Amino acid sequence: MLLYRALAAASLAAYAPWALLRSLTGGKRLGDIRGRLGKRPYPDLAGGVWIHAVSVGEVGVARNLLRALILPDTRFGVSVSTAAGRDLAERTLAGRADVFAFPFDLAGPVERALTAVRPGVVALTETEIWPLFIERAQRHGVPVALVNGRISERSFQRYGRVRRWLAPTLNRIALFAMQSEEDARRIVHLGAPAARVRVFGNLKYDLPEAPPFADAQRLRAVAAGRPIVVAGSTGEGEELVLLEALERLEKKPFLVLAPRRPERFESVAALLESRGVPYVRRSSADATPPAAVYLLDSIGELGSAYREATVAFVGRSLIPGGGQNPIEAWAAGVSVLAGPHMENFRDVAASGEALGILRRVSDGASLARELEAALSSPRETAGRGADASRFVAESRGAAAATAQALAALASPASRGRTSSP
Repeated sequence: MLLYRALAAASLAAYAPWALLRSLTGGKRLGDIRGRLGKRPYPDLAGGVWIHAVSVGEVGVARNLLRALILPDTRFGVSVSTAAGRDLAERTLAGRADVFAFPFDLAGPVERALTAVRPGVVALTETEIWPLFIERAQRHGVPVALVNGRISERSFQRYGRVRRWLAPTLNRIALFAMQSEEDARRIVHLGAPAARVRVFGNLKYDLPEAPPFADAQRLRAVAAGRPIVVAGSTGEGEELVLLEALERLEKKPFLVLAPRRPERFESVAALLESRGVPYVRRSSADATPPAAVYLLDSIGELGSAYREATVAFVGRSLIPGGGQNPIEAWAAGVSVLAGPHMENFRDVAASGEALGILRRVSDGASLARELEAALSSPRETAGRGADASRFVAESRGAAAATAQALAALASPASRGRTSSP
C-alpha cells in the first residue's frame, strides 16, 4: 500500500498541470478540485448510504438505485468526480441525496471524507476500484460494495497485469453486484471471493421514463417534417462522419447532434460553421431559421430528445471509445445504429443485435446505407423501436435486487425495506 500511495501522489502531481492547461484552453472542465482534496465540507450521512458515481452515466445508475432504496430515516449521498456529473447530480438528485466530490485516493482526503461523511455502507459503481479508499473504509468498519459492476476487455487485461497486487483490495469488498456472468467470471479471476459475487443485471435498464423534451416544439418546427436522427454522446471525429454520411442520402433527414462532453460543444459548433451547415443550438433563444442540424448543447436531456427520433446513433462507437449506452434510446422506442467499438456495452449491444434493435456500421458509407434503409422503411423501423421499448421493460429488476443486497450490508440503524421502482 505504501508503494501505491507514493504512485498515486506522483500521478496526481504529474496530472494536475496538464489537466489545468487543458481546462484553460477549452478542453475538459476541471471537477471540484478543492472538494476532491477534502478542503470543502462534507455532508454527515450518519450511517446512511454513500453511492459513488463518476460522471454523467453513473449518475443515472445512482438515480435508478436510489429510487429502489427505501430505507426509512436514512440519509443518502452521491459523490462525483467530474464537473458534468456534478451538474447533473445536483439537478436531478436534489432533495433525494446530498451531492459532493469523491476524494482523491490519497490518505488525507480519504480520511477526511470517511470521518466526516460517516457512511453505513459505500456503493462504488461499475469499475471504480480505489485501493486506498477501500482499505480505509474497512478500517472505519464501513462495508464497500461494487454495484452495476462490469469489467471491460481492456480493463480485464490491465488489471490482469497486477492481479496479485489487486487481489487483497478485492478481498476487502463485501459485495460484487455484477452486470453479467462474464463480468462475474472476470472479477473472480482477478481475485474477488466467489461467494461475494452476484449477477443482478444492468441497473441502466431501470431508468425512469424520460420526460417530454422541453424544446420539442422548436425542434419539430425546424425539422419541418423531416425524419429526425438523434446522434447521442458523440466523440471527436464522429460528427464529421455523420455529416458526410447524411450528404450521401438522397432525402436528407434532420440531424440532432449531442456531443458527449460539454467541453466539445463549441468545437462541434465550429465544425458546422466551417462546413456551412445551418444549425440551431438548444442553448440559443433563436426562433426557427432554416437548419439541417440541431446542436443539443445541454446535459441530461438526451433521453428526452430520443423521444423525437425516428432512428438513433450512439456515439464513441465509430472511434475506439468503448461505445455509449443504447438503453436510453431503446426505452424511448427508438432502434439504434452503432459502430464497431461497443466494448463497454458488449452484452447490451449483443442482446440488441440478436433482437434486431441494434445494427452495426463500420464507417460513414455503411452508416449512410443503414440510415437509408431505416428511413425508407418507416413501418419496419417503428416496429424495431417498439421491440426495443418492450425489451427494456422486460429487462428491469437489477435496481431492486441491488437495493436488497445493499440494505443487508447497511448498518442496523439504516436497514429497512426495498421495493421496485
